[in-house]
Amino acid sequence: MEKISRFVSLVMRGLFLRTDAYEEMREAQNPFVEGLFVILIVGVVIAVASIIGSTLEWATTPNLASIQAAIYDGITGMTWFQEVGQEIGPKFLDQFQSQWDWGWRWADTLVPTPLSSLANIVTTPLRLIVGWLIAGALSHLFARWMGGEATLSQTLGVTALAVAPQILHVAGLLPFVAVGAVVSTWSLICWYVAVKEAHQLSWGRSFWATVLPRLVLWFLILVVVSMVVALIFAVAPQIIPALGGS
Repeated sequence: MEKISRFVSLVMRGLFLRTDAYEEMREAQNPFVEGLFVILIVGVVIAVASIIGSTLEWATTPNLASIQAAIYDGITGMTWFQEVGQEIGPKFLDQFQSQWDWGWRWADTLVPTPLSSLANIVTTPLRLIVGWLIAGALSHLFARWMGGEATLSQTLGVTALAVAPQILHVAGLLPFVAVGAVVSTWSLICWYVAVKEAHQLSWGRSFWATVLPRLVLWFLILVVVSMVVALIFAVAPQIIPALGGS
C-alpha cells in the first residue's frame, strides 16, 4: 500500500511539473519498471472512469430500436420514397432494406454498454504503454544525439510521468466537460520537463528532443494513412460492382 501511495504521489507531482518527481524517477533503482507501474496506474484509473461513463451513457441513451423504427417510418412515409419505389420497383425496396439493416447493425456496435467498456481495463493501459515506449525511445535517440546523459531506462522512467495529464480524462464524466486539448498540451509540457531533467539538457535542446519525435511520428502516420487511402481507391472500383451485383 505504501508503494502505491508513493507512485500516486509521483504521478501528482509529475502532473504539476514538480522537478523533484522527475529527478526521483531518474535516480530510481530501475526507472523503466517504475515508469511502467506509473503507466499502469494511470491507465487503470482512466479505464475505470471510462467504464463508469459508458455505463451512465448506456443507462440514459434512448432505446435504439425505437429510434430506428421512428426514422424508418419517417423515411418510407415520404412522398419521394414512395415515388422512387413505384418507378424502380421491388429491387429498390430490397436494396434499401438491405442497406438499412446493415447500417443499423453497424450503428448498434457503436452504442456503449457496460460489458463492452470492460475491455478498456486492458486496452487503455496497453495503448498508453505502446505510445510511451515508441515516443520515449525516439526522445531518447534525439536527446542522446544532442548530448544527453540519461540511459534508455532513465528516459523511459522519467517520461512515464508525462502520462500523468491523461488522468484529467476522468473529468469527462462531468456533463459538457471536454479536456482533450488541455491534456495534449499539458502532456507535451510534462514531456519537455521529463526530457530536460533526465538528460540535463539546455531548454533549447530539450525543446527539440521533445518536438522532433512527435514530428517523426506524425510523418509516419501521414505516410501510413496515405498508403491506406491509396489502397482503398485502388481496390474500391473492383469491390463496389461486386457488392452491387450481389
